[in-house]
Amino acid sequence: MHRPLLCLLFICWLPVQPPAVADTLLLENVRIFDGTGDRLRDGHVLVEDGLIRAVSEDPIPLPAGGTRIEAAGRVLTPGFIDLHTHIAGHVPVGLESRHPVVQGAFAAKVARFYLDHGFTTLRDAGGAPPALARAFESGELEGPRLFPSGAVISQTAGHGDWREIHEPHPVLEGRSPYIGGGSAVIVDGVARTLAAVRENLKYGATQIKIMGGGGVMSDFDPIHTLQPSPAEIRAAVQAASDWDTYVLAHAYTSEAVTRLVENGVRCIEHGLLIDDATAKLVKDNDVVISTQLVIFRSLAEMPGLTDRNREKAALVLEGQENLIRLIKKYDITTGFGTDLISSAYKRLPQEFTERARYWTPAEVLRQATSESAEVIRMAGKLNRHGPFGEIREGWLADLVLFNENPLEDISVIEVPERAIALVLKEGVVVTDNR
Repeated sequence: MHRPLLCLLFICWLPVQPPAVADTLLLENVRIFDGTGDRLRDGHVLVEDGLIRAVSEDPIPLPAGGTRIEAAGRVLTPGFIDLHTHIAGHVPVGLESRHPVVQGAFAAKVARFYLDHGFTTLRDAGGAPPALARAFESGELEGPRLFPSGAVISQTAGHGDWREIHEPHPVLEGRSPYIGGGSAVIVDGVARTLAAVRENLKYGATQIKIMGGGGVMSDFDPIHTLQPSPAEIRAAVQAASDWDTYVLAHAYTSEAVTRLVENGVRCIEHGLLIDDATAKLVKDNDVVISTQLVIFRSLAEMPGLTDRNREKAALVLEGQENLIRLIKKYDITTGFGTDLISSAYKRLPQEFTERARYWTPAEVLRQATSESAEVIRMAGKLNRHGPFGEIREGWLADLVLFNENPLEDISVIEVPERAIALVLKEGVVVTDNR
């Protein structure tokens, strides 16, 4: 199944430096945004063995062999989290080669971009091989901690069925159901759904992504379509829950979201066209709506879109502000996600400033830290890492030290080489602009 995806990591065969070892660091005189509140507090933070060992208002003794960093009032936040990435989907439109080495090279470039902007954790919403997550985890490749979904699961003629109209159906032709270099799998029926979910989990997926309704970038499924059947949704949910994890689903409309929620899906991606009753259903069932702002406001500008793609993009964009109103009305967990593809990854910092039109900077930073971490933890025992997303003793030392205060002006994140002094991932300095 994953041979084409594993080839994405061809670049791992090149000589690499040994994985970095976490240092003992004492950050003195920082102003701390812990990921949960809305104010800064003065203090000191000790990082040791990849963990936050101490957070104190009182001075902390420097352990032997440790490094003292005088922050002089700089702002310290948890590392950021993006809940909806496609890190293997950034070959620019027009560069037609889908060779896995090219895809891998761009994935590594995007991973570096994320680190430099303070992102220490990503949840891939389909397409990235779990092998890439393992390469980041081992330190053989530099990148944020990655929670992969594996191949997206789509019905025939669903949002993940990316075949051209003239291409034969792979299953009906007796071939592999995997398409797009293994980034998606076409399944129909309960048995094939179970097999596809279990195969993803076997190879290291930490959660499962299904396509639950029509999409913008796919050519043959109208936005209003319902995908897949209730029985197929329940099969995916059952197989995932058997591994103590959950299903996230692409969907826009009330009809699609209602079907998904009623059949056990825990996280809706996008959700731009839901109504009030559906939002209440989402809240009553403790379901997440992981939505995104920038990508939908910029889709019409992207190269390679057909007129039909642009029509669908305009349709879903009309619901964005109403969705934000409903998220705020019902206090629905949304976290921080981008869904950026192709060269659009460079718009990453704009997601902060766009959200700050509707939420305070502190609320946006909470979305990108503790709130997104709560969603990540829905992976249960498949989360092999310790707790992260807050500045708290005993938690992973994912930290960003700012030269400028993002709670006063969140747009400073758009110029990380000026605004960000340090980024730590599990106590290792991965970006240093001092």
